[in-house]
Amino acid sequence: MMPEEWPIAPAAAERQAPARAAGRGRLSTVRRDFFLDPAERLTEQERALMTAMLHCLVGDIAAEIRAALPIGWAGANDDEAAMIERLTRAGLLDDAQLVALLLRRADEERIGVAARARSGRRDARALQALVSHENGPISAAGMALILARGRRRDRFGQCLVGFNDLPLESADGLVEAIAACFRSDIAAVQGAAVADSELSNATSRLLDKHDPARSIEALNGSLVALLDGSGALSDELFLACAQEGEVAFLAEVLARRAAIPGDVAFDELLSGDAGKLAALLQVAGISREVSAGLLAAIGDLLGIADPGAAISVFDAMTPDKVQAAASWLRAGPSYRRALDMLGVLRG
Repeated sequence: MMPEEWPIAPAAAERQAPARAAGRGRLSTVRRDFFLDPAERLTEQERALMTAMLHCLVGDIAAEIRAALPIGWAGANDDEAAMIERLTRAGLLDDAQLVALLLRRADEERIGVAARARSGRRDARALQALVSHENGPISAAGMALILARGRRRDRFGQCLVGFNDLPLESADGLVEAIAACFRSDIAAVQGAAVADSELSNATSRLLDKHDPARSIEALNGSLVALLDGSGALSDELFLACAQEGEVAFLAEVLARRAAIPGDVAFDELLSGDAGKLAALLQVAGISREVSAGLLAAIGDLLGIADPGAAISVFDAMTPDKVQAAASWLRAGPSYRRALDMLGVLRG
């Protein structure tokens, strides 16, 4: 069967786009792209969402730096596309923690949208209901989370990444890299020494505002801790959040119950591996009934094709296997990463 032809000449809408490189000059990139595992490649929707979040984040940081500089120094240029292209070509956006955050938000959005579409809901009712909880601190924590999530949406409902969501190291690197993009224009008028001094002051003031306690992960963690401490972290709430695809909240619940970091729980929850997910649920002390409910609600969205087989794995876990899984999950991240790189199997 012959493949369907595509037009040799570009469409009218594409004729104004920058010319693409042709020939063997991009062979190394093409080879990497051509042989990527299709199951691990970004979908077009994921790529578009992650790109939009990155552009908005860079734009917001650039605007903060402009505002911190003397009036008129950085101009009012709102075109961040050229800045992002410069940063990309220099490799300054290829930060593992930054990309991991973008991917996490894309996963959260994908699962949440799909889960709520199944239930016919457009919003996260389970967590919103906590705003009116009779326990004051829980109500306040629920309100803080809902408001923070609202601030991470643009006027079209597009998911955004907040500055406070960035790990400190990534925030520092991104802010400094964006500031460096302003240096040439400012130095040409004010001199290099003055430019360096003012940009350094601007980045310092911005980084002083960075508050990890106001990240979505931290706010979820605080809410879970209050719920757990007051005995309000029920199986019913857990399953209601599962029905709505609230994977960030679910991960924090599992992390607290298993006594492991939230990011570890999130990675295991979305691993797409029935063994890893079953081990996480067992270590967290989640009952078979609730585990089955989670799998029935969003198992396929978590990459688990056969929920029944996953429950069989859950049932087959002996106390020794659960203890081995707990020891692995509670080990330091650098230790586990080193073992992975050495090819040493977990457990």
